Amino acid sequence: MRERYEIRVRGRLGPLLRRILGDLRIRALPRHSAIRGRLSAADLDRLLDRLDRYGVELVQLRSIATECPPRATGDRSVAAVPEGSRGEA
Repeated sequence: MRERYEIRVRGRLGPLLRRILGDLRIRALPRHSAIRGRLSAADLDRLLDRLDRYGVELVQLRSIATECPPRATGDRSVAAVPEGSRGEA
C-alpha cells in the first residue's frame, strides 16, 4: 500500500538529487527542502537510504493523511447534550 509522505531535509537539493527523486514533488523552504509523494514502505526505505548515502540530513518524516470530506451536521458521532443537562442551575 502506498501512503503520502512529506520528508523534510536540511538545505536545498541540487539538480542531481532532484533528478534522482523523479516524480516526487520538491519544494524549497528557507532552511529546508520538502519532498512529497506517494511511496510504498519499500520505496520509502530506498529513498531514505539514498538520501543518507548522499549525505542529506533528515529533519522530519511524516505521513500525510488523506483528507476526509466534512461530516454532515446530523452525524451520530457527535453526541448531543440534552436540554437541561448542561449543568445549568
